Amino acid sequence: MKLTDDFVKDVVFDGSKDGFDGSKNGRKYTDGKGMYLLVSAAGKYWRMDYRFAGKQKTLALGVYPAVSLEAARRKVNSARELLNGGVDPCESNKSAKQLQQQAVQGLRPRHPGSVLRDVVLPGLSVSAESFAELLNLPFDGIFQILNERAPMTCEVALQLERLISVKAEHWLTMQQAVDLWDARTKFRRFQDLGKSLRLSDLVTVPEPIHNEFEASSNVLVAKAVSLSKAAMELSGFVPTKVNHGTD
Repeated sequence: MKLTDDFVKDVVFDGSKDGFDGSKNGRKYTDGKGMYLLVSAAGKYWRMDYRFAGKQKTLALGVYPAVSLEAARRKVNSARELLNGGVDPCESNKSAKQLQQQAVQGLRPRHPGSVLRDVVLPGLSVSAESFAELLNLPFDGIFQILNERAPMTCEVALQLERLISVKAEHWLTMQQAVDLWDARTKFRRFQDLGKSLRLSDLVTVPEPIHNEFEASSNVLVAKAVSLSKAAMELSGFVPTKVNHGTD
């Protein structure tokens, strides 16, 4: 029998262990598709039981009333989509939590290729070559993404959505987080470089020299050139040599 909003709101812990494994005081009320509400002395918890790779597992869906009955059902449907695509919902949740922790700690977000390599491929029990065939994409490109040497593309994200029912936006959002972290890190390196070279000196002329403006300008230009060269070396930029000829 399906749960209702009124029942979920009104049900209270009665001190029994009926329907639960006995490891904790609590009682569970099923809703279908493996989902149930665990009512204990501590509160009301949404759970979902499922099997993956021959093992019985339980997925935590949230705590009532922060997570409503409708929201819990949506989470179950999403978890079922992952299972149908060969992905363990618990592992998917771990990956999402790792992303959040990395963002808080200032660590580089997880590349979508590592999620494919460490979660999706083992879940599907396929090799990288077979995975590329399932996606109907060239192996070389998929191999580069799996090894985090190339970014997730829209084309690959759409094929993943088709194959394992995980929205393309999910993969592209992960890639965007990686790209932003890389760009921000590079920007900070340039900032640190500017500080180490005393960038403020570029706009501060030494003690005034009467009628020697040209000398002061030369100092400014020299420091600017030094800073530019250092910045190019750090970024790996190699300027193109221009041959002006000998006309």
